Amino acid sequence: MKKIIFLDIDGTLVDFDSKMPELSKKALMLAKENGCYIALCTGRTVSSIYPWLLEFPFDGIVASAGAYVSCGNELVFQHIMEREKLKKLALLLDSYHASYMFQGAKGAYMNEVNKSRLQNYMISLGFHEPEEKIKITISDHPYDMEQIESGVYFGAKEDVFTIQKIVDPYFKITSASFGPDRKYTGEITCAGVNKATGMQILMEHLGLPKESSIAFGDGPNDVEMLQYAGIGVAMGNAEEDLKLLADMITDSITENGIYNGFLKLGII
Repeated sequence: MKKIIFLDIDGTLVDFDSKMPELSKKALMLAKENGCYIALCTGRTVSSIYPWLLEFPFDGIVASAGAYVSCGNELVFQHIMEREKLKKLALLLDSYHASYMFQGAKGAYMNEVNKSRLQNYMISLGFHEPEEKIKITISDHPYDMEQIESGVYFGAKEDVFTIQKIVDPYFKITSASFGPDRKYTGEITCAGVNKATGMQILMEHLGLPKESSIAFGDGPNDVEMLQYAGIGVAMGNAEEDLKLLADMITDSITENGIYNGFLKLGII
């Protein structure tokens, strides 16, 4: 049976210094040469994936935590959020002084107030040149922009669990899968749309059964992905809750977890 390997980006394929271990690159190339399909499965929008990473010939991309699925140059699936729902969410996040952006395949959108909040947040994390870290389009009403698939907010005055309890059930709020703050920073997706749904759509498009899939992840938004995959693999640097759900635990990203995991599974 031909295998398909789904890979999260941040903390799995790429470290938090935006670098990909050389042995991870080697593992991907060897797996591809051995006939495996290789796909990204990320909470990032396709517009925010590192351009250098997209130089690899991925067979598919699941982005925006399942709201966007492509195969080669073909868009297979896209789920767009409702504008009125987004507008109400924006008002809620403003009430908690969160810096938020809404994003999709065409870009990320934020107003000036939220950009200022984000700059202050990034400075608090030690980034002294925040302008270089923020690639967004300024809009007075970011919820009115076209093709919004997901969102993210930073530094709210309440924790993720509290906001998830009071937000419209149309949305799902998940602790951030990037950076050091996973308590007051969250990722915004639609309930019922997640990495697992994106995986299923891509595999059906390729004519592959669920049993052919292997998934590697490390963060809160990888739960459904690891549960759905034929084999779910948690990185050594993954959260403990995710490790408990995994079929296998590999080494951390800094200890060549992708390469060693591929070896252990006989992929390479």
